Amino acid sequence: MTVGIGAICENRKAAVVAADKMVTFGNPMNLQTEPPQLKKIIELTDRVLMVFSGSTADGEEIVNGARPTIAVNPRQPVKDIAEAIKQSYSRHKQRRVEDNILRPLLGGDFSQFQQLVAQSPTSQVLQQVVAMISQHNLNTDLLVAGLDDSGAHIFIITHPGQLLPLGTTGYGSIGSGAVHSSVRLSLAQHTSAASLVDTVYNVYEAKRASEVAPGVGKLTDLAIIHGGKIFFAGPDMFKALESSHKERPTLTKHEQDALKKVCDESIKQQPDATTSTGTADTTA
Repeated sequence: MTVGIGAICENRKAAVVAADKMVTFGNPMNLQTEPPQLKKIIELTDRVLMVFSGSTADGEEIVNGARPTIAVNPRQPVKDIAEAIKQSYSRHKQRRVEDNILRPLLGGDFSQFQQLVAQSPTSQVLQQVVAMISQHNLNTDLLVAGLDDSGAHIFIITHPGQLLPLGTTGYGSIGSGAVHSSVRLSLAQHTSAASLVDTVYNVYEAKRASEVAPGVGKLTDLAIIHGGKIFFAGPDMFKALESSHKERPTLTKHEQDALKKVCDESIKQQPDATTSTGTADTTA
């Protein structure tokens, strides 16, 4: 339960990432906290960022599991870094299945389970376990955004371990606020050719739009990847963005006057109802 947003811009020369600061934990109470100092945007390298939604524990284990592979070559393509995250996701999902399903029910791991299936493929018990495994979902998604020698890229890693490139749309979102933020970016007609300024504004507005979703906090983290470096938004940028924010867009006085003028002119040009037909229609 969160939101993570990424968008490519400047003709694939830059990217903008945003996330909330809400953390939900402690089932079944689902305690929530939103520390201002918390950063949910994780720096994987000096030019690649990641955000995850879902369980904090699962997300951290997936990231930590991928770091050794990423550290071998921090300058590797963004796709390879996203692939390392995907592989870590798959390994972590397998461990969760072993801990939550296989060991409690069968007292074994995946290798032992595969042997049992091979020996008794028609077993109803094993078929039920297979169904439980297929339905197992970490409910954790990850968004990777960064720059490499070929430009800016965005990837999403999601259930059951899929790696989804988002180069065509140029943006993507994860978490409980994903639909709201994606709709906002779609309405803005965002593409990878958008300017950095427009993208920063659109991503911020997408984050604000997502705040109506459950579990999305009001505080915001925003980072810019540009020129091979990562820059986090400070108070001045958030002040400027907040001053430009329109939760309920309204017309300015100038816009109202201009629209009123054309409305008045349009009304004057309409034929009079009483003269166009000779007499007014007085029937009910």
